[in-house]
Amino acid sequence: MKAYFLRWIVCLCLIGTAALAQTPAGDGSPATAIEGDWLVESRDAVIRIQREGDTFVGAIVWQLHDRYGAEDGPELDGKIVTDRHNPDPALRSRPLTGLRLLWGLHYDADAHAWVDGRVYNTDNGKQYHCEIHLPSPDRLVLRGYIGITLLGGSTNWTRTHEPFPVSSGSASSAR
Repeated sequence: MKAYFLRWIVCLCLIGTAALAQTPAGDGSPATAIEGDWLVESRDAVIRIQREGDTFVGAIVWQLHDRYGAEDGPELDGKIVTDRHNPDPALRSRPLTGLRLLWGLHYDADAHAWVDGRVYNTDNGKQYHCEIHLPSPDRLVLRGYIGITLLGGSTNWTRTHEPFPVSSGSASSAR
């Protein structure tokens, strides 16, 4: 009976070692759980969050509509979607795809959250404080706020591992 039990323990140790060897890249700490590609709640953009030094940043890597449509007016129709609501006129012509809109997030192990970050809202050109929680490995809740967390709003993002679909502007001919 003891020999059987000992073999069982050795087998479990070998399985555990093999499982650890197959874990994805990264340091495996809870802090890195935020890294990856996240589909925003409106399902029209994907944000890639990655570590940069001791903080985490996020940038737009895909948009459903990466070009303006006819509904945006004849002067914009067919042109690449830009940061047109930015308060700085010099930045209004930069494309949204590739734009960094999250920065400065630090992992707080006690709160199990990424805190002290900033988020840029491309819809109004304003920056807000933000924090992020992961209620599950594939669900992210971002809370943007002014001053205190009570003065803000939240949005839910879903982790995506899928290739990004063709953007609306990519499917049409270049104009």
